[in-house]
Amino acid sequence: MADDPGDVDEVPRMPRRRRWWLLAIAVVLAAVAAYGNDALITSQDHRVDVLVLAREVSWGQPIRDTDLAVAKEVPGQPVASIPAGDRIRIVGQFARSTLPAGTVLAPGQLDPRPIPGPGERLLGLLVKPGHLPARGLAPGDLVQVSPVKSDPGTGSGQLPDSSAGPFRARVVGVGQPDSGGAVTVDVVIGVDASPAAVSAAGGQVVVVQLGPGA
Repeated sequence: MADDPGDVDEVPRMPRRRRWWLLAIAVVLAAVAAYGNDALITSQDHRVDVLVLAREVSWGQPIRDTDLAVAKEVPGQPVASIPAGDRIRIVGQFARSTLPAGTVLAPGQLDPRPIPGPGERLLGLLVKPGHLPARGLAPGDLVQVSPVKSDPGTGSGQLPDSSAGPFRARVVGVGQPDSGGAVTVDVVIGVDASPAAVSAAGGQVVVVQLGPGA
């Protein structure tokens, strides 16, 4: 008589050992790899933090902390920038021209003194075409302003005006050309040049840009 299948003893199965230590090693290796990749990327990123404008700042307005943001820039660019670490020093300085949002700030765009500063005057000069450099003028340019008067014979306005001598000034802004092509140039002058400058502002002038050390 065949043995009853129910009488056959079943061989007990050994439970599989869960190799938790392998899982732990895998997690550690993954973490080490991630850290290594991050360190490699960081070491290869030579960009530096620089200051940019978060919003437009008008000419002559002080820079507020809320006007500033931080961006990444590769060092060695042609135009000098201001490190983000100089933020405290930059707050309170004045814009030398209207600076749009997103501008990477450079030292020449700011002035620690208000415009005009103590002992200075701000003056607008209406300059006709041909009476200033063709390349135009930019804030910060040092110029010599020479008043001229009209030649009675030709009306060309090219004769020096002996009643008001030339004077030096610093350009702080240039307006848009009018219908005749003339532009208004805002300049800062010293108090000693005020009489000649006021006289020149009422007539015609020739503006000559001066080079470094002039």
